[in-house]
Amino acid sequence: MTMTVEVTAEPTRNEHSVIFQLNKDLIPPGTGLPFSDAEQAESNPLAKALFQIPGVRSIWILGNEVQVTKADDMRWGSLKSKIIETIKRLES
Repeated sequence: MTMTVEVTAEPTRNEHSVIFQLNKDLIPPGTGLPFSDAEQAESNPLAKALFQIPGVRSIWILGNEVQVTKADDMRWGSLKSKIIETIKRLES
């Protein structure tokens, strides 16, 4: 039976970063995968897909969380929904 992936967006102290929490672990708890550009993300399908979204500047995967930092000139409006859709598509 396949579990439905749930994703919630939580603000951070940095207005340009949002933490997307999943109801499942992406990597073992207590470990982290930082990606500062698309080239670093080549080996990780989720990070690679997220960098294809215009405005994504960096990604940090920690356990069941994905922290995304956007470009300063972008707004979170539709960016959040694109990120959530991408996470659900790749992690379902």
